[in-house]
Amino acid sequence: MNTQQISAVDKGLIDVRDMGVVFGANDNEVVAVQDVSLNVQPGEFVSLIGPSGCGKSTILSIVAGFMAPTTGEARLDDKPITKPGSDRGVVFQQYSLFPWLTVRKNVEFGLKMAGVDAGKRDVTARSLLDLAGLLSFADHYPDQLSGGMKQRIGIIRALATSPQVLLMDEPFGALDTQTRVVMQEILTNIWQQFRISVLFITHDIEESIFLSDRIYVMTARPGRIKAEIKVPLPRPRTAEMTTTPEFMALVQKLKGLIREESLAAMEPELKSRGLAGFGMNVGPKGVGEIF
Repeated sequence: MNTQQISAVDKGLIDVRDMGVVFGANDNEVVAVQDVSLNVQPGEFVSLIGPSGCGKSTILSIVAGFMAPTTGEARLDDKPITKPGSDRGVVFQQYSLFPWLTVRKNVEFGLKMAGVDAGKRDVTARSLLDLAGLLSFADHYPDQLSGGMKQRIGIIRALATSPQVLLMDEPFGALDTQTRVVMQEILTNIWQQFRISVLFITHDIEESIFLSDRIYVMTARPGRIKAEIKVPLPRPRTAEMTTTPEFMALVQKLKGLIREESLAAMEPELKSRGLAGFGMNVGPKGVGEIF
C-alpha cells in the first residue's frame, strides 16, 4: 500500500499493520488478535465481519485510541494512533446521548467542548439535524425518541466536529429489522454527503454488503484476516439492490466464509461433547445452519 505523504484533501487513511492483541498473562493469557493488517483508504467505507469473539471491536478500539495493541500498530494519515482524538468520530451500539440535554444540545456538545461559539454550533447542529430528517425534534429530549432516531442523532453528533474518520461498532445491532434497513439507507445517504473514511463493525452480512466498498472477513479467535472482498455494486445503494443476483452471490460467498469460522470457533465445545464434525453435515435446524 502507498504510505507516502497524504495531501490535505485526502485525509482519513487508516492503516493497521501486523497487529496483535493479547489479554491476561501466563495461564490466563488469551490471544485475541494475531498478525492483522488492513487499511481504509480516504473516503472509503470498509466493514469488518467475523464470528463472535474474533476481535473486531478490539481492532476498532485500537483505531479509536481507547487501547494499545500488544504488537504492531495502527496509523491515521501515516501518524501512529496513541490516544483518542477529534479526528475520529465513534458510534457504538448503545445510545450514548446525554438524557438531560435536548437533541440539538447533544449534537452541539463536541463543538462546545472544542470552543466553537454558540452561533456556529447552532447552525451546524440544525444543518445536520435537517440532513438526518430530525430538525423538527431539535428541542426534544432523547427519552422522547425512538431507537432509530437516537442512533441517527449519535451519528450526526459524531460528524459535527468534522472528523476524518467515522468508527462504528454494531451501531444498528439493537434495532428491529425494519428500522435497521431504514437506518442503513439513511447512513449510506449521509456518508455520500460527507465522504469520510468509515470502519464499520457488524455481524450482519447483508448490512456489510449494502454499505461497504470493501469487506474484511476475520477468522475465529485468534482473529486474523481470512479474506478481503470488494463490493462492486454501484452507488447510490437502494433497498431494491438487495434482491439482485450480484448482491445474493456476495451474500452466499460471505456466508460460506463466516460459517467455516463459526464452526471452527465451536469445535472445542463440539469435541468435548463427542460431536466433532457434526456441524458440517446437519439439517436445517442443526449447527451447520446457523447462518
